[in-house]
Formats: sequence, C-alpha cells, structure tokens
Amino acid sequence: MTAADTKALEALQADFAEPFGQLAELQRNIHLRLTDYADGKRLKGNEIVGWLGEIYGKTLFGGALASDSEEHDFVTPAGWRVSVKTRKGWGKGWRRTSAVPKFEGDECPSHLLFVHLDDSYLIDRIWLFDWRKLAAAGRFKRHVVRGAHRSYIFMLDEKRDQANIVYSGVRHREFCEEFDGD
Repeated sequence: MTAADTKALEALQADFAEPFGQLAELQRNIHLRLTDYADGKRLKGNEIVGWLGEIYGKTLFGGALASDSEEHDFVTPAGWRVSVKTRKGWGKGWRRTSAVPKFEGDECPSHLLFVHLDDSYLIDRIWLFDWRKLAAAGRFKRHVVRGAHRSYIFMLDEKRDQANIVYSGVRHREFCEEFDGD
C-alpha cells in the first residue's frame, strides 16, 4: 500500500479553505434569496443551476413551481406542466439533458424547457418544446449506463431547434447583432 501524504492533503485543503469558505457563504446567500422566488417549495441540495432554470422558467411564463412528487417542475397559468432541464457552460455535454425517467404517459410533462446558462450563470438561451412532439419525433434517446438502460435523454440541436427559442440572453443577442453586422 502507498503511504498516505496527509501533509500534502492538509496543505491543499488549507490553500483552498478561504475561497471555498467564501463560495459556501455566497451559495448560502443565493439559496436564501432564491427561496423568495420558490413559491414555498423547498430548494433541496446544492443545485444552483437547476434552481435557476426552474425559477427563470416559472418567471418567464408566470407559473408556479410544482412539488417534488411531480414529474414536472412548474405549471403555467395555461395549465402547461413544464419539465426544466438546465445546463451551464460550454463543455461538450451542455446540449444533453440530465435523466428523463420516462417520456410517455399521462403523468409526463406537457412541455420541456431547456435553459442554457453561460459560465457566469447568465441566460444564453431558453428553448421550449412540446413534450408529445418530441416523443413522436423520437427525440428522447435511451440512456444506457454499463450496458443497462437507466433513463432517457434529450439532445438539443441548435440549428434544428432554433424555432423553439423563446428567450435569448443579452450576451447572445449582442453576439448575433455583431455577427450579423459583419
């Protein structure tokens, strides 16, 4: 067995103690402030990206967050049951949703809202999809882990899905204006 280098581990931890302490305090403050917009729903875990997507979505459509027992994340005044999938950053997997347990049945959401945030947590773009149309088009793909089917995923196609954009963030609009101007 290799000898454990506890001194190196402790030095590394000490090097990051202050910035991680600041990050933890910021996250606590963000959590407290977002709770004001959460319609009484308990924001669990440490999932700022997910919380933002849900709150941005319900705010955009004037809805209310749903309980965790539901398959959807918020309900609009028009009765849409919307599942929100949010991704942050520009890594290779940003177009792929997290797990979708099932995509057929009456308890499934009526809509999928795909929220993309830039590296600073600002909205890049938001897409809205009719859930049944995605299912009918075969857009939910099997997610297999170690040879076993676990769930389904949806892959955003920026070109194909352009008509589904319901919001473009300021930075994205500025980029498009600059690009169109050249």
